[in-house]
Amino acid sequence: MKFQMTGKIIDAEPRLPVQVAKKRLVLGCGKREYMVIDNGFTGSVAIPEEWGERLDLSYAGIQSFALANGQTVEFPTYLGVLRVGHTEALFELIVTGEVLLGMELFERLGSRVVIDCKTKKVIIEGETT
Repeated sequence: MKFQMTGKIIDAEPRLPVQVAKKRLVLGCGKREYMVIDNGFTGSVAIPEEWGERLDLSYAGIQSFALANGQTVEFPTYLGVLRVGHTEALFELIVTGEVLLGMELFERLGSRVVIDCKTKKVIIEGETT
């Protein structure tokens, strides 16, 4: 099923609206909370601890991540349900205090991400299976 989500550029960062509903992270909707689209983050999703407490997460293990400065860090990872359009799926999340959507998420969704600095809009298109 095809999907399209729209976001906007806020403070020079591409952001996508999200909300926590029924213990799931729902991408592309909501009006108060946004996640930053971070093309330097190779993971799927990073969330603050407060959101982690509102989601139904299962511990998955420890994963290493390479930072932009070359440093390697390890974070515990959790499995949680994300909803994109009408489709729900399990994704790995890390609880870091950041609110990031990484490239692994968009690759898995087979997404096309358009960041239009002129109009300050973000468009994410893809197809869930």
